[in-house]
Amino acid sequence: MLRSTNIHGNSFTYPLLFKACAALTSLRDGTKLHAHVLRLGFQQDIFVQSSLLDMYSKCSDLASARNVFDEMITRNVVSWNTMISAYCRGSRVTKAVQLLKEMLVLGFELSESSFISVVGACTNLQLGLSMHCCIFKLGLLQCGIPLANSVMNMYIKFGSIDGARSIFDTMNERSVLSWTTIIGGHVNAGNLVEAFNLFNGMRQAGGVSQDMVLFVKIISGCVQTGNLLLASSIHSLVLKSGYDGEDLMHNLVLNMYAKCGDIVSARRVFEMVDEKCIYLWTSMIAAYAQFGYPAEALDLFKSLIRTGLKPNEATLATVLSACADLGSLTVGKDIEQYVKLNGLASNRKVQTSLIHMFCKCGSIEKAEEVFAGVLHKDLAVWSSMINGYAIHGMGNEALDLFHWMQMSEVLNLDHTVFTSILLACSHSGLIEDGLKYFKSMKKDYGIEPSIEHYTCLVDLLGRAGHFDLALETIREIPVQVQAQVWAPLLSACRKYRNVELGEYVAKKLLSLNPGNIGNYVLMANIYTSGGKWKEAAITRSMMRKRGLVKEPGCSQIEIHGYIHVFVAGDRSHHQSADIYKKLDELNIKLKEAGYIAETDMVIHDLENEEKEEALKVHSERLAVVWGLISTDPGTTLIIIKNLQTCGDCHSFLKFTSKITSRHLISIAIELALHYVRTGATNSLPIPGYGPYGVAV
Repeated sequence: MLRSTNIHGNSFTYPLLFKACAALTSLRDGTKLHAHVLRLGFQQDIFVQSSLLDMYSKCSDLASARNVFDEMITRNVVSWNTMISAYCRGSRVTKAVQLLKEMLVLGFELSESSFISVVGACTNLQLGLSMHCCIFKLGLLQCGIPLANSVMNMYIKFGSIDGARSIFDTMNERSVLSWTTIIGGHVNAGNLVEAFNLFNGMRQAGGVSQDMVLFVKIISGCVQTGNLLLASSIHSLVLKSGYDGEDLMHNLVLNMYAKCGDIVSARRVFEMVDEKCIYLWTSMIAAYAQFGYPAEALDLFKSLIRTGLKPNEATLATVLSACADLGSLTVGKDIEQYVKLNGLASNRKVQTSLIHMFCKCGSIEKAEEVFAGVLHKDLAVWSSMINGYAIHGMGNEALDLFHWMQMSEVLNLDHTVFTSILLACSHSGLIEDGLKYFKSMKKDYGIEPSIEHYTCLVDLLGRAGHFDLALETIREIPVQVQAQVWAPLLSACRKYRNVELGEYVAKKLLSLNPGNIGNYVLMANIYTSGGKWKEAAITRSMMRKRGLVKEPGCSQIEIHGYIHVFVAGDRSHHQSADIYKKLDELNIKLKEAGYIAETDMVIHDLENEEKEEALKVHSERLAVVWGLISTDPGTTLIIIKNLQTCGDCHSFLKFTSKITSRHLISIAIELALHYVRTGATNSLPIPGYGPYGVAV
């Protein structure tokens, strides 16, 4: 418009235009404008040239920025600082430092602005220390708050909280950014007591208003402490500060309560918001899913669908995780249908979650179908499918897929995929493969074994009866994290009835983690398997004295949209008489097929006949029988357990699968056993949540 009037801009006009080009990152318009000012003879105008230089740097054209800088007839401190900032923005810190040195040689007076960008772009602590020394010698540290904040932030970035604190303590004036930087540094370093002391000090000092970023840091610290009283206090301050109307703050406070274990307060925060954004819905669903309330997570997802808001990929990934935890295969399939109808079927995060859900819900075939449909598989997709094979005891399939992944373009394998590989080897008894991959992980991929890797390896060796090698492996691990690794070895001791080693391992476990009920239960079971009833009784007495109560084993099965839960000897079901009648008939057929009860699984001192009767009413058997009664022949039965399947029930499932021609899948919290037999591979309907299609 201005050009069409034949009126030309001046030294104030063009800097503004170049600033607009920089804001839009429009290099094309900036280049045209550059040509225009050249024709008009602004080459000697230092303001126009400096703004031109800044435009090129913000449009990521460092070469053109340097050409402008080199061709400038006159340069001032602003020109030099602009070029230095350009190099820092482009991660060319060495070049920026060279320009600083040139400025000193040429006699320019370095300002606070000359160092701020360089300090912020330092790539290592040594360079940062050099910059700090230079700033100190020039007496610039006390000239302004921004430079002190930048130096403080540099120290925090490289983990030197003491260096940052030394700067903070010498500041005469502090802005809210100064307080936020040092408080955030202490939170990141795990120095939570000092972080909250500083926060209280800031409030007592007065004169500094709390902002959103500061609350983000404080809430992060509160989450780390898990202190509910502290969380309530922080929430009170948020309300007083007036930030409670912000979407981000709603999310932060909700997550803070959830991480502190107060789901009720998290839900209250959620309900108080009139206009809920999708991120708040996702946070509340995630809170339910992550803290053991999968049914509530699914119910809330239903409510979300009714609002008309569109779930995003994070929402769907979270609700699919809840389906996996609940074993809700039909709901998972309904969500898969929703995903397809809403154009998210090709989203990798959703595809990965679908694979995980189908594997956990026992439908390995559906997981394979989703996996095959992923066009560009990343590490998470490969890992999810490998882990699915692992938990289903399909070790060879897991290793084959791992080999395919190695031949694909997936690079930078991580510790997660090796955990799945070791788990697969453990569940399938692939000892040599497990040892090979454990060594390869560190040797070929530079991945240091974590406690999860060691646990899988000890489990692998223990299951195979290689106790000496398992003990040798455990001794390589720091004592403070050994508790998790001893547990699978104790379980193996029961399997092999190695009472002597079991006692040794149990003592180690009880000294490292005396409050874990599972360790006492395993030890009592080892004693009973070896016929040491007195010792088993003493162990159970120790449990009672500590107030520890064993979690009752239960099994659930979903039939026609309803979850049916059973415990051992359960007669509360409305068709209990039919269940026990069918169970008696099944037990006769099992004996004829060669099934022999593993009576050493019974933990009480009973006669063999009494032990057999005790085994017959295990919760898993009742769930299976109800499934046989309630479904058509050939229907797959999926049993969800809260505890690992015992050896006798394992045998029961195999024989039942054989004589009924059923596909039986038993899924525990950490372990899924896959019984592939003849018959159809249909999946049962799942809870009474209803479909999540468009009609809902």
